[in-house]
Amino acid sequence: MDIDYNPFDLIRAADYSDKQISDFWVDFKGGGLQSLIEPKSAISKHILGGKGSGKTHLMRYCSYPVQKLRLPNGSIEDLVAEGYVGVFMRANTLDTGKFSGKGQDSEKWGALFNFYFELRLVENLISTLIEISSLGEHVATALNGLTSQIIALLDEEPKTYFPTSLSQLLDYFVSLRKSVDFSVNNCVFTRKLDIEICLSPGSLLFGIPSLVSKNVAALKDVRFIYLIDEVENLTKEQQRFINTLIRHSVEPCTFRLGARLYGIKTLANYGTDEENKEGSEFKALYLDQIMRQNSVAYKEFARQLCAKRLFDAGLIAEAAESGRTKDRLQTFFETLNSDNYYESHTKSLVGNTASKDRPYFKRLREQLITKSETRRALKNAQADQIVKILSVEQYPLLEKANIFMLYQDWYRGKDLLDAAKIIANESKQFIAGENSRAKTLYGHFALDLLAQLYRDHRQQTSPMYAGFDSFVRMSACVPRNLLVILQSVYKWAAFNGNRPFREGPIPISTQSEAVIQSAGFFFDEDARPGADVPNVQRAVERLAEYLREVRFSSKPVEVSPLAFSLNASELSDRAKYILKRAENWSYIFRNPRGRPSANSQRLDEKFQLNPMLSPRWDLPVSVRGDVRLSTKVAEAIFGDVSSDAFQVELSEATAGMKAPAFAKSKPRVVEKPTEATHETSKNLTFNFGADHEL
Repeated sequence: MDIDYNPFDLIRAADYSDKQISDFWVDFKGGGLQSLIEPKSAISKHILGGKGSGKTHLMRYCSYPVQKLRLPNGSIEDLVAEGYVGVFMRANTLDTGKFSGKGQDSEKWGALFNFYFELRLVENLISTLIEISSLGEHVATALNGLTSQIIALLDEEPKTYFPTSLSQLLDYFVSLRKSVDFSVNNCVFTRKLDIEICLSPGSLLFGIPSLVSKNVAALKDVRFIYLIDEVENLTKEQQRFINTLIRHSVEPCTFRLGARLYGIKTLANYGTDEENKEGSEFKALYLDQIMRQNSVAYKEFARQLCAKRLFDAGLIAEAAESGRTKDRLQTFFETLNSDNYYESHTKSLVGNTASKDRPYFKRLREQLITKSETRRALKNAQADQIVKILSVEQYPLLEKANIFMLYQDWYRGKDLLDAAKIIANESKQFIAGENSRAKTLYGHFALDLLAQLYRDHRQQTSPMYAGFDSFVRMSACVPRNLLVILQSVYKWAAFNGNRPFREGPIPISTQSEAVIQSAGFFFDEDARPGADVPNVQRAVERLAEYLREVRFSSKPVEVSPLAFSLNASELSDRAKYILKRAENWSYIFRNPRGRPSANSQRLDEKFQLNPMLSPRWDLPVSVRGDVRLSTKVAEAIFGDVSSDAFQVELSEATAGMKAPAFAKSKPRVVEKPTEATHETSKNLTFNFGADHEL
């Protein structure tokens, strides 16, 4: 295979052939994805998801041109067993923008769009029936025999041309649609619309399937699903027409609308003041959210997707090998070795530097001997003694853990010299394989401390994102995101002279370049439409900066800070708007469970930053706890606040997490008598408030 061919190149599902849609299909175990669309259900559905979440692939997989490829015997009985016929249409094929202006009022354009929309969808319906007629002569005879009854559904029958077969009927509807195109396209010059609307709304969309169900015995129990994708391209008024069709749909018809998270602009319909209600007229399916709630199934799905791409590219010789390949995908990528507390990597960072001269101990010593308004300084000898006690020269990451535990005790007002001795003993117990405070803390904060260690030595944290499993977590259960990362990894590997997926694992350095590029692409080049992009991106940058400050503080308030919670009801309208935009564009995700407020019965809203952005700001890709944002901090992030004002708020909000000024309470000096001399010596301990205070 040509090394220049990238098996992970991005191709939109909209641009796939029907065969590619079928060939590239990967499902959750047990057909979970297809079952989400509930093709046999009479109630309509909104299928909502972010860019690349798989909406289009899922909807096209349920359309008849792809359905027929998986019919075991290519028979009408196979189709009946499927239980439905999918009629697919992309909303952008309607060129919706042309139905406005040109000297015509909105009422005319509304009626004309509705006519045009139905003609387009009916074209696809008739084309589908023509394909179905090839499944058997008796089916073809029955379907073609419906032509005159279909013509009778029109308000006015053709004047010069009377179709006698489905093919002729299709030609007739195509000619009607083209006459609309011609008139609309020339309206800018003629300033008139010379069009006669010859059908009532829904008469064909509902009438034709009803005729099929009543007159073609083989299809009497088959449901017709109108699969309309990219609905976000329709205006609010145009969506109102579709909502009306959904509200007044007739058996055996139902709808599945595909749209971005922000794509449904209205639930209003014609003829009533009552909007369509979720659970009554339709169900809402949030594809990204469902996949994130099934992360184990998604991980298996991701493996299958990658193995299938490698097989289709010829990098796997036999289909049977795909199963083995998906289980060893991690071996294709070099990853950090976590043995002995990441010793091989941390030692390469610190080199031959003695413990006392390592940047984190030099910083700790400076913090200990620095005097401020809220604390007294330790003597140099005391600070040196604490550093010596906490040193574990062979394992730099354990030194970071020891310092973290000292910060915790410092915050609690304990005697620092005594605390250091206890911490050193607990660290030795951990090394010996015994349970201890050090073991618990390391289990929670190892990756955060490793990230701090990289930063202490002015190195990028990007090596921490290496490995297929890390890519899966970064993708946030969105297949497109995973392909973006793998595409970039493959490209960089080939550029650097490697032979990816052929010879040896892909180096960490290559993966590091790729994840940084992927994060940048997601944030910058994969930009969302609209004038609000700069404002939303500014808010996301501020949020990421805040979470980064938490992660790299002396005493982070949460493990792996990627999630946050807030009381959105207290935000300004502008901040609420930007927060919602960031969610709609998948920069952040909402946790539907929320977070109970510690001081009331209120349930706060909970979100997390998209881990695709993590390498850009040295943030984790996994979520454990969540950082609580005060209203003041949230307003500084999402509201109309200047950059200078945000920096002030950021500094104030995170000051309590950083040594030496952990808290505003006055330090206390504890005097301990020396038994040998009965003289008083002063040992400093610091009281920084109760354990629950920040």
